[in-house]
This record gives sequence, C-alpha cells and structure tokens, in this order.
Amino acid sequence: MLKCLLPALFWALIILFLSAHPQIGISKPSWLLQPDKFAHAGAYALLSFLLQYGFKQAYVPVILGTIYGITIEFLQQAFFYGRQLDVFDMLANLVGCLIGVFVFPCFSPYFPFMRK
Repeated sequence: MLKCLLPALFWALIILFLSAHPQIGISKPSWLLQPDKFAHAGAYALLSFLLQYGFKQAYVPVILGTIYGITIEFLQQAFFYGRQLDVFDMLANLVGCLIGVFVFPCFSPYFPFMRK
C-alpha cells in the first residue's frame, strides 16, 4: 500500500515546501476568487487524485487532503514567516480534493498503473 501512496506523499511534501515560503510584498485582492485559490484547488485536486490510487473509498482522499490542507494553514500561521491562516484557502483545498476525487475515474483508465 505504501508503494501506491508514494506519489501522493511526494506531492504532499511539495505542497508543504511551497506553503513554507514567505509571500511578502504580494498584495491580494479582496474578492474571493483570487488566482491563489485556483492554485490551492489545483494542488489539492492532484493530491486527492494521487491519494485515490491508494484508497478504495472516495471519501478517504477528501478527508485526508482536507485535514492536510487545514494543518498546513495552521502551520503557516504558527511557524512560517510572512504567511497567515486563510479560511478561504482551506475551502479551496476542500474544493480541490473533491475535484480530484471526481476526476480520478475519468482518467484512471488511461494510466494502467492507476487501475484498481
């Protein structure tokens, strides 16, 4: 099972690395649909897509990905300089996880190594 989860673990480390970098000097618009939210949704869609390969139930990648995204947001607030907690980032992470789970069945037939 760990072999099935290695791509997801690798991608989770990349998300952590990118989340740890400060974003000083980058102004954010006040509206909800920021480009940042699309980046969050895309990153977590890929994470849940990769997690889906390791789990049979679709809800497990959504739960794990969302918990990971929430944890990253709290880590940003507590430990990463120049970063702060954003509830809308958490929401974008959840939406991305849902997208990844719904996309998995569409693309898994094209990747033989992802067939269950």
